[in-house]
Amino acid sequence: MATRPKQRFSVVEPIREVNRIKIVDNGEPLVPIADRCPDVLLKDEPNDLGIPPLPFLRATVVEMLEAAHARLPEGYRFLVSSAYRAPEHQRTIYEYVLNQFQENNPHWPKNILRRETNRYVHPPDIRTPPGHSTGGAVDLTIVGPDGEELDMVSPYQGEREVRRHVAATYDEKITDEARKNRELLIRVMSAAGFTNYAGEWWHWSYGDSCWAWRIGATTAIYGMVEPTPEIRALMEAFASEVSERSASDASAVTEDDAE
Repeated sequence: MATRPKQRFSVVEPIREVNRIKIVDNGEPLVPIADRCPDVLLKDEPNDLGIPPLPFLRATVVEMLEAAHARLPEGYRFLVSSAYRAPEHQRTIYEYVLNQFQENNPHWPKNILRRETNRYVHPPDIRTPPGHSTGGAVDLTIVGPDGEELDMVSPYQGEREVRRHVAATYDEKITDEARKNRELLIRVMSAAGFTNYAGEWWHWSYGDSCWAWRIGATTAIYGMVEPTPEIRALMEAFASEVSERSASDASAVTEDDAE
């Protein structure tokens, strides 16, 4: 693996330590990624929980993403799967993962359930806000000239739970091809000033509390930010679309039953 950037690398970023980071939000607005980075591909489908993508980040983070994208070889592009995440969306994801662990491990005490869930999703109820909810974090991968995502996980292709076995950025179980592709992502994102959560090769951030912890800073420049009117309108439009689709599906079922 290539030389690691100068930052702390740990698959566990201790909540107690991260909570000590002071937050002095600089007031930067959330801006659409597409306005500054038209060549960056944006996921436009909701995730498995029906949460729509919200392709917005803090203004400086969008500029940094543009700089990182410019470092990619010709014909290669970023694909952003998650950027800003509304606080209520973060809560939904956290509760889902917690409930999954609880169903699969009914004898685990609450402290173990919380600890394991925290390794997958930033808790929404602690002093330190989740990076995605600050507008400072982005999840992404790289798409090659053929339009296909680069291999980042072989030989662990398949369902999410299979790929999770090699989620750690510097996992040694991946193939040389996957390692080479991760090195490209690490190189361009680090050069632009992002830091990586070592437990997830796809998660990069700037300005949030975890970023500050990774670089040894005592202050974060981004705190929790509520959805702007533009983002709230997108969320409401999506919810309305889902509601209409559900009503239409229910009507179709009723008609089939009547036949």
